Amino acid sequence: MEQNSNQIVTKEKKTQTNSFSVRVTKNGQKKLSNLLTKANKKDYGKKIKGHQLLELGLSLITDSHIKEIQEKSLSNADLIELKFRDYVKKNGKVSKDDFLGVLLKNSQSEVA
Repeated sequence: MEQNSNQIVTKEKKTQTNSFSVRVTKNGQKKLSNLLTKANKKDYGKKIKGHQLLELGLSLITDSHIKEIQEKSLSNADLIELKFRDYVKKNGKVSKDDFLGVLLKNSQSEVA
């Protein structure tokens, strides 16, 4: 026979925090540390914290900065794919093999 026991189950409320962890390279950490040291060289006022400096810096990032970072993240294969798509738009449907042939012919004529 089964025994029914009245158990009170309490759910713990998770407290929400206003922060989370982010990985930063050692170089980035050094830059932040140097900037904080520089910002806190003052005779008055409260100590400036890392999150304050980061929030200010992040607010200064523009769309052109994001575009620049996106372009730097492209691999060579990505660049070829983008050029291939542009070539197809201009010249109609072409196989990737034919496109690579055109690239090679153009690069050989530039070298010669």
